[in-house]
Amino acid sequence: MNLEDIKSIDSQNMWDILTTFPEQWKEAVESTKNIDLNIDKERISNICFAGMGGSAIGPDLIKGFCYHQSPYPIKVVRHYEIPEWVNENTLFIACSFSGTTEETLTALATARERGAQIIAVTAGGKLMVQATKEEFDYIKIPGGMPPRAALGYSFVPLYRIFQYLGIVDERDGALKDTARFLFEQNEVLSNHDDNEALNLAEEIIDSLPIIYSDATMMQPVNLRWQNQFAENAKTLSFGNSLPEMTHNKIVGWERIAHLTGRLSVILLIDREDNPRVQRRMEIVEELIEDQTSSLHILETRGQTRLTRMFSLIQLADWTSFYLAILSNVDPTPIAKIDLLKSKLA
Repeated sequence: MNLEDIKSIDSQNMWDILTTFPEQWKEAVESTKNIDLNIDKERISNICFAGMGGSAIGPDLIKGFCYHQSPYPIKVVRHYEIPEWVNENTLFIACSFSGTTEETLTALATARERGAQIIAVTAGGKLMVQATKEEFDYIKIPGGMPPRAALGYSFVPLYRIFQYLGIVDERDGALKDTARFLFEQNEVLSNHDDNEALNLAEEIIDSLPIIYSDATMMQPVNLRWQNQFAENAKTLSFGNSLPEMTHNKIVGWERIAHLTGRLSVILLIDREDNPRVQRRMEIVEELIEDQTSSLHILETRGQTRLTRMFSLIQLADWTSFYLAILSNVDPTPIAKIDLLKSKLA
């Protein structure tokens, strides 16, 4: 594989977006370092995010990241309707990259009616207009790319909000360590002759990837892998988390003779996974290994929890990209989503 071959398929330059992701992260860190919000911290008793698609993965990640440290219940809503408990004591964070996502705008309207405190994270659109007109807090992020490719811009502001609230106790060291790691790993993963992401894509091509992980910090990373396979490589994948899947889904491996050679498994591992989950993962590997076309154990890397989380997110982005190229598929267009939206309109 060479860059000319990649560019002949990648008509909208997803390659360039991936290679500049570390710069995106660094820019987001710098632009949000002096964040100033008008919300009343004393009123907050719970946090509710609203978002869809690539705009919702940032909320998922910050929720997973803070699983063991947030004093507030956190909910990520991917729907028009919000929970009944959203009220004046809720911090409601509306995340829409385009600023025009109808589900998010509808959910926001209900949250406003109930007196929730609002923060918007958006690149513009109706959400930005509304924030300016109604004078609630907002963080403007750069636009001009697919939402799934703007994760640095959409996640870092949420990290900053949680710093502001005192939920995240790491200082900027974690953000900067992650930036350094992303730059270093990107040099390796962008070597289109030979790298881990390319090799993984070659091994799982023409199979159904099944992704397993712990249900806490790694669950949103699991979801990111599934979403990137879908949007970039235009292929289905399946994901589940432990320990729950060992109480039901594991039994489904008993009758898969008709799928022999067509299932690949990816295990996402972090050193802070619950020890009993780690043991369950080892047993799952033993039980299913002979029934897979390939099985891959991917361990997080880096010193801080934030770096470790994003080490596998970056790997997912590149793996799904290479899988698209190997399949002769342009990674950027999302034709079925565009068609669905046109029918809704």
